[in-house]
Amino acid sequence: MNELKHYGVKGMHWGIRRYQPYPSDKTIFVSGSSKTQTKGSPYKRKRLHKDIKKNLKSHMKNNDKIIVGDAPGIDRQVQKYLKRKNYKHVEVYGPGEKVRYSANKKWKTNPINDKRTKEGSKAWLAAKDKKMTKDATEGLAIVLDKGAKATRKNIDRLMQQGKEVDIFELSSKGRKYDRWIRNGVGKLRIK
Repeated sequence: MNELKHYGVKGMHWGIRRYQPYPSDKTIFVSGSSKTQTKGSPYKRKRLHKDIKKNLKSHMKNNDKIIVGDAPGIDRQVQKYLKRKNYKHVEVYGPGEKVRYSANKKWKTNPINDKRTKEGSKAWLAAKDKKMTKDATEGLAIVLDKGAKATRKNIDRLMQQGKEVDIFELSSKGRKYDRWIRNGVGKLRIK
């Protein structure tokens, strides 16, 4: 009599299926200022505002892909938060030949090296933002009540493409004045 037996392998759990959620078709571009980590800045924040975390949690719950830059400030704070939450569907973009910072080495990186621009110039940095805007289906922008021109340009680019943007404003008066200023598609005047 021929018989086939299988006793499993060490650590195997019989009858337990590991659910692996698939990423959604949404890609969220997170954009913000570096001034949240600048010493002496009125926008310096030790951590992300609870409303921003709530927004990110909803995207994580939907299993949306989150794309974020490699700069200090909002980019790094968002990366650290996503790493703490052990979120896997993250892609880090950076200008140049390699990404400058990624909180998790397992995340995909996407260096954007525009050889037509001078390294370190505004145009060199903007090439990364333009690519992220193109790749995104929606945006989450954290702007400053005064300034943040690059972030506001990202908002304008997304809106010109008909993409929804959730906009959160950091106040120079302090954390308790931080607030949502727009959710959805619309126009935002650049100050």
